Amino acid sequence: MKILHTSDWHLGHTLYNYDRTAEQQAFLRQLACIVAEEQPDAMVVSGDIYHYSAPAAATQKMYTDAMLDIHQACPGMTIVVTAGNHDSSSKLEIDSSLWQHFGLNVVGNIERTAEEVNLDKHIIEVKNEKGTTGYVIAVPHVYPQNFPLLDSETPRDQRQARFFQALLDEVKKRNTAQLPVVLMAHLSIEGSDRSGHDESIGGIEYVPLSVMGEGYDYLALGHIHCPQDIKGSHHHARYCGTPLPVSFDETYPHSVSIVKLEKGAEPQISTREIENTIPLVTLPHDPTPFEDALKLLEEYSE
Repeated sequence: MKILHTSDWHLGHTLYNYDRTAEQQAFLRQLACIVAEEQPDAMVVSGDIYHYSAPAAATQKMYTDAMLDIHQACPGMTIVVTAGNHDSSSKLEIDSSLWQHFGLNVVGNIERTAEEVNLDKHIIEVKNEKGTTGYVIAVPHVYPQNFPLLDSETPRDQRQARFFQALLDEVKKRNTAQLPVVLMAHLSIEGSDRSGHDESIGGIEYVPLSVMGEGYDYLALGHIHCPQDIKGSHHHARYCGTPLPVSFDETYPHSVSIVKLEKGAEPQISTREIENTIPLVTLPHDPTPFEDALKLLEEYSE
């Protein structure tokens, strides 16, 4: 199974009151082109679609138009979108029934009643003309203390780990053909590189990789903006990073990840770089007299 892993689009983000719509539209056009070239079985978007929980109507239209273009670039591709800590889970899910007609599955929250939790909502089969090619387990952003108690025997401080493992165990029952399994999550893993990351919104607690359970072939993470494989995961867990910098501190390359999966094998990971049409540049890098700083700006504009 081949997937495109992306997250943390932060559509609608402004920088010092500067409208970044043109940059975001350019990224979405590049993403549609990458999808057309790569023809993945699935595209997973691991949270923070929007920068604000109440995005402007124009921002929502930008997202809607882009997702339709992406679907048309690879009509057989399964798309899975989960809510991040910047998103409104309920607003993201409003059109979820309509999106399913375009192969797009939106998971904004955990659905539960007084009696049970709907695990089926989080399990998506990836299919093509030959049948099922793999499974995606879609888990949106949830604070550790807000995960449901699946049984009375689980200690309350272990309910997050129990929830992930319950989903993995359910997929294992269904996955008789031993197909690849992708687990999506929007959270912070202990030991991850947080370079340039702003944690001012919804300071998420850090969890050990072991909390994510056993049984996935690839863990598609969102929330941390620096692209990286998680240490000790043997390429089975990765943050794809932001496709566009959200601050001047994000000085690393920005990309989306292409992941080729076979059950039980180490994932093959490559990246497709995203070109920012209006790059963020810091001039000067060190304290400099004002006249020298102006000179640097003049030389850069040339």
